[in-house]
Amino acid sequence: MLRHKINPSLELRLLQPADAGELFALIDTDRARLREWLPWVDDTKKIHHSEKFIAKALKERAETRAFTSGIWSMGRLVGVIRHNRIDWANRVTFPTYWLVSSEQGRGLMTQCCQAFYAHAFEQLKVHRVIVAVATENLRGQALPRRLGFKQVSPLKNAEWLHDRWVEHTIYSLLTPHAPPGAF
Repeated sequence: MLRHKINPSLELRLLQPADAGELFALIDTDRARLREWLPWVDDTKKIHHSEKFIAKALKERAETRAFTSGIWSMGRLVGVIRHNRIDWANRVTFPTYWLVSSEQGRGLMTQCCQAFYAHAFEQLKVHRVIVAVATENLRGQALPRRLGFKQVSPLKNAEWLHDRWVEHTIYSLLTPHAPPGAF
């Protein structure tokens, strides 16, 4: 998925080195809000860090087909959705995503996830998508539920977030071609 137009004002595009400045500015502008649930924000202090992130993402795409897309709304970068990793042996992907706070609540991430997961199932031929969300992140919990994910389990001490351990709730979505009742 190099570029996918979801509607006339919303698209996913593979992040490129030229996007580093815009990506860093977006993170820097919404740093306090993003930091609440994203541990990497404190390590993103300069444009150079965004350049390194994009370079690593492009390398991972070449090596594993796991890719990182920017989310553009009305021509502006407003977030990121990516395959954190893909387990090819078991055809499972572990995506992550975030959206700048000024763009939340408009259904953008729901549309982006629908397109991203459809691509994962139809083009990459994965069997399962697994999403982990901090249990205390109530807004974050709503998205996988809205998209038809099944809650699988809690995972205690799943992530060190700044100064404490955070529990995650694990959600799973099987390919639409999975047998009825599969989990």
